[in-house]
Amino acid sequence: MNLKMGSQVFVNVQIPLLWGTRAVVQDEEGWLSVIDLAGDTAKLEILGDKPAPGVAFVPTIDGHTILSNDKQLYTYNPKEKTLTSISLGLPECQVKPWEIRVGSSVFSGNTIVGFGVGIAVQESGITMGGPLPPRLAKLIV
Repeated sequence: MNLKMGSQVFVNVQIPLLWGTRAVVQDEEGWLSVIDLAGDTAKLEILGDKPAPGVAFVPTIDGHTILSNDKQLYTYNPKEKTLTSISLGLPECQVKPWEIRVGSSVFSGNTIVGFGVGIAVQESGITMGGPLPPRLAKLIV
């Protein structure tokens, strides 16, 4: 996959931003989509800045809280392009036109070439340019 996200350019990268087990991608219009890759099949949660059809969510003042089995997982603010963990234990991620912010770390103007994952965010830290983690569902775009 070749795309631009924030000011990052991802060339021959399968997943530009992996937030825990969730692939985050941005389309040409700037809208974000979030796909949960945990389990055997990928599950679309956010599609074009809105909750995907069939996804359990609660509207908030500035976005949507995504649910799983009535448990609040994370909140997405489409205006600010911010993912905020509620129960996932992950740092906040924000995609701006000029940068990608993960917690207090900022990525700006990078080109990432030929990796399974461009930026991987886990509870334990951030990796830039790495292999696909094992046991994730295949992301087919």
